[in-house]
Amino acid sequence: MSRSYGGRTAEDRAAQRRARLIDVGVEIVGTHGVSALGMRSVCRAAGLSQRFFYESFADTDVLLHSVYRATLSRLEQAVAPAVASSDLHAVFEAAARLMEADPRVCRILLVEPVADARLRRYVRETIPAIAIAAVGDRITGSPDDPSVRMHFSALFGAMISLFVEWTEGNLGTDRHAFADHATAVATKLMSDISSAGTRSRHTPGP
Repeated sequence: MSRSYGGRTAEDRAAQRRARLIDVGVEIVGTHGVSALGMRSVCRAAGLSQRFFYESFADTDVLLHSVYRATLSRLEQAVAPAVASSDLHAVFEAAARLMEADPRVCRILLVEPVADARLRRYVRETIPAIAIAAVGDRITGSPDDPSVRMHFSALFGAMISLFVEWTEGNLGTDRHAFADHATAVATKLMSDISSAGTRSRHTPGP
C-alpha cells in the first residue's frame, strides 16, 4: 500500500503529474507544432523535473502518442452522439464546434500529421475506424481495393482541407452552413467510393 501525502497516494500524484505533462504537450503541439515538443520545454512548462518526465514517458515519442490519443478522445466524445444516431451532418457540426472552440484539436489531428510521420501513422491507425463508424453503410467496397483506397484518400483530403479552413476562420461563421457543405461533399465522394468498389467487383481479371 502506498503512503498518503497531503491526502493523495503516490499513485495519485504520479497520475496527476502525467496528466499535467500531457496537457502541456497538447498546448505545445497544438500551438507551436511537433517540432517544439522537447523534454526540457515540456518539463519547464509543467513545472516538473526531468525525473518526473521519465516517471511517465520513456521519451517524447511516447508523450506525442499520448497527446494525440488525448486529443482524439476529445473528438470521439464530441461526435459520439451523432455517430450513434448515424447523423453525418451532426457529426460534421459537432467536430466543427469543437475545433472552433479549440483550434489545437485541428492542428494536432489534421495539420501536424501532414509533416510528421509519427502522427501520420497514428492517423492511419485510428481515423479510418472513426470514419467508418460515422458513415455507416453509406459506403460499399473493400478497403483492400486500391481504387477504393484512392477515393478514400480523396475524401479524407477534402475533409481535412475543409476543417483546416474552417478552424482558421476562412469559411465564415455559419457552422450549420459549413456542416451542410461538408455533408454534401462527403456524400458525393462516398458515392464515388461505392462506384469504384462496384466497378472493381465487375472488372474481369487478367
